Amino acid sequence: MKGLRIFGKKLKVNLLLIPAVIILFVFGMGEAVLYFIPVLIIHEWAHILAAAALGMTITEMELWPFGCAAKMQCFAMSRAREIIVAAAGPAVNMVFACLVFIIDKSIHTIAIADRLITANITIAAINMLPALPLDGGRIARAAFSSFMGNRRATKVTAISGVFFSAVLLGFGVYAAIGYAFNPSFFIMGFFLCLSAVKEFKNAPYTLIRDFSGKRDTIEKRRTLSINRFAAMQSEKLCDIMREFEAGKYNIVTVLDNNMGVVGELDERRILDGMMQKGTHATLRSIYMQR
Repeated sequence: MKGLRIFGKKLKVNLLLIPAVIILFVFGMGEAVLYFIPVLIIHEWAHILAAAALGMTITEMELWPFGCAAKMQCFAMSRAREIIVAAAGPAVNMVFACLVFIIDKSIHTIAIADRLITANITIAAINMLPALPLDGGRIARAAFSSFMGNRRATKVTAISGVFFSAVLLGFGVYAAIGYAFNPSFFIMGFFLCLSAVKEFKNAPYTLIRDFSGKRDTIEKRRTLSINRFAAMQSEKLCDIMREFEAGKYNIVTVLDNNMGVVGELDERRILDGMMQKGTHATLRSIYMQR
């Protein structure tokens, strides 16, 4: 899909967004679109600047009703960096809302102040839900991956995305029955569900994407931080991968039953072993292949 370029960044508009905008205009909510789109762009530029400050590059943005899906040049990212980049968007929206409020009340009256404040707070609030692909979901995934691994954390937060999409659709039904039909609940619920299902399907490939990203990073920077730990040779790969840290090269020292060092397995060997034997294979079975 072709897209516009804004300050060198490619901005794609998801095709499903076009009928969504048409529906909003039909139901007399077209004016809200004019306020939300600039707020969404401000939101995403906060992510871009945060990523740039941490040495990462966002090459493409895809516009959704609740935000923009950003594509990074490199997938390898530590948990701390992912949290910082994800939190930047909602944080800037809240700061912008506060600035508009202060300027409107203390310096100069802004005719559309209420609408700008509402748009910024709404985008910030929705994006802080702990559900992929929202920013809150990325923060939750980074936190959960420390004890359940990146793959499982991705699945959990993607399922959370489906849950919150159902909540939004439920609010839409309640509003339609109770007082007024508001298509925005249905539109955001539909897009959130669609995106969450996509994240869930892509969960098995997160390790591969992260490994490829590390290769790009080391070619660019010449160095990469290491996460090294020891584990018994009877440990399963699914348990070992929970200790993996995104953005670092993971190396496991394999121990025998007497706590002696059998050898080492790097991330590439473990990933290859997982692809060949499955996640329930042991470190010993992978090491004995050498």
